[in-house]
Amino acid sequence: MGALQLVTVAGSGLAGLAAGSFLNVVAYRVPRKLSVVRPPSSCPSCLAPLGVVDLVPVLSWVWLRGRCRHCGAAVSWRYPAVELAAAILCIAAAGALGPVAALPSVAALLLCALVTSLLHDEGCAVPVAVPVIGALAAVSLQPLALAQGDADRIGWAALGAAITTLGAVIARLAGRHRRGIAQPSLLVVLAALGTAAGWLWPPGGVVVGGGIAVVGVSVSCVSSRVAPLVALVAASAALLASAAIGRA
Repeated sequence: MGALQLVTVAGSGLAGLAAGSFLNVVAYRVPRKLSVVRPPSSCPSCLAPLGVVDLVPVLSWVWLRGRCRHCGAAVSWRYPAVELAAAILCIAAAGALGPVAALPSVAALLLCALVTSLLHDEGCAVPVAVPVIGALAAVSLQPLALAQGDADRIGWAALGAAITTLGAVIARLAGRHRRGIAQPSLLVVLAALGTAAGWLWPPGGVVVGGGIAVVGVSVSCVSSRVAPLVALVAASAALLASAAIGRA
């Protein structure tokens, strides 16, 4: 691994930790219908404002032993887990792609999938900003294809979006009497993942869509709540695999 690749991976990891910290804010406040911008972060138990020592991703939780510095209330393990998950996704994207122009778009897509899964697990609607960001990240890859003189990627990306959407709808029909996979915001995020997978590797979108259909149908028949989470994980994994294979 060259020096530039190491810097890219390290920088992506730090960016992922920071993004994960913000995703925690989104996952906590959106279900409670609170603004994700104001007021500044505070302890949910005693409402004391959090300072820098409280907000360093992962390290603050470890240093304070999972407790609020002000009132001693327990702080859920999910906070550092989300921060680590976001960092791992960004590092995986950097490792699969390397220091290329597509990296920010792919990392943004993976983070959109992560926050969508968090909000779905909370049982609340996903803010429209999340699928919009995911869609814009997928669309932003298309000018890169033209700039690189590889217009065929645009067609494969469109095919990936179509097949992924079809796979998600098939999965939803398998659990038609349950809350499941065909929520508009979730469909947009999944389609964006399929678009990027097709852009990175021609069969990638087909793999994502087929995987969502097969896994989604199987899981939807058992639990409609788990099916979207499994679909997002499967699609994210297939996207990373497409990035690695397309680069090889």
